[in-house]
Amino acid sequence: MSGIKFLCGNAVTAIENDFIDNYMADVPSSVFSLIYIYAYRCAASGISVSNSDIAKKFGIIESDVIKAWKYWKSVGLITTAGSREEPVIEFLSCESIKNNNEKKDDKEKDNVKIVVERPVFKPSDINEIINGDPEAGGLLKLAESTKGKTLSTRETELIIWMYQTLELPFEVILVLLSFCYKSGKSVRYMEKTAVDWVEKGILTSEAASDYLSYYNNYGQILKFFGVSDRSATAPERNYMDKWIKEWSLSMELIETAAKRTVENTGKAAFSYCNKILETWHNAGYKNMKEVENAEAAFLNKKSSKQTVPMQQPKGVFNNYNQKVYSADEIAEILKRKGNMQ
Repeated sequence: MSGIKFLCGNAVTAIENDFIDNYMADVPSSVFSLIYIYAYRCAASGISVSNSDIAKKFGIIESDVIKAWKYWKSVGLITTAGSREEPVIEFLSCESIKNNNEKKDDKEKDNVKIVVERPVFKPSDINEIINGDPEAGGLLKLAESTKGKTLSTRETELIIWMYQTLELPFEVILVLLSFCYKSGKSVRYMEKTAVDWVEKGILTSEAASDYLSYYNNYGQILKFFGVSDRSATAPERNYMDKWIKEWSLSMELIETAAKRTVENTGKAAFSYCNKILETWHNAGYKNMKEVENAEAAFLNKKSSKQTVPMQQPKGVFNNYNQKVYSADEIAEILKRKGNMQ
């Protein structure tokens, strides 16, 4: 292989302090740093060297040189281009990595809210929060009304945490509480769901209601398959999302297809059920009446084909009633035939 062409904006071998302070110490092997510095020196002087040249100079194997390039590329301090015969390695400044990381961090902060661990509130903390924020006090009163009895200390702390720390909107918290209290969910479930909603960006009452609607559909469809002791798996949810969101199938169709699936396979075979529903979806059926009418028409057509008598072709052998001869008559005919000969 010919020498690698190195590109660098510096005319001297000036290694950044940031590299020495923050990158050299973290390398998997000190050889990687040695290779980086030597290659940087070659770049600054316009010298081309091959991986084998570098390996010979430091008494190492060539694969270690290649590993070094992969490492520094993963860190972001070099980019690679060119071809295998004429490779090009360009050194980047440590500052460019910082700028890229800052942009990435800013973008992630815009899209995902950082969820902190739930603090422990003292009674005095709760009172101070309620006195300082009448809306928080109103939220606790509505939560108590929704539950139908006094909130526990843990529930009170959780609601304050959702409102103040997670910054979930007032109405979203009420949707969550209403669902949990009606369905008998635990406080731990409330906490996990609140975090999940923040991470998913479910920050309006409409979005929360839609999410719970689909959640309820998952459980309902599982029951159609006779499953009531577990939650839906990710592949199962993908199938159900297709049936509900993409194909807009009615629960009546899904229930019938699920029950037929269990009858035919003996289990909750979602792929089998999907084939049934896909057929109905492609045919444009909206309800079971349309399915039943189509199935009845198919059976009638099939039955009529089976009951039509077969038409015998007309010919010299079947256009008249043939005589049936007895054994004696046949013997007499043969005897006469023999005499004639």
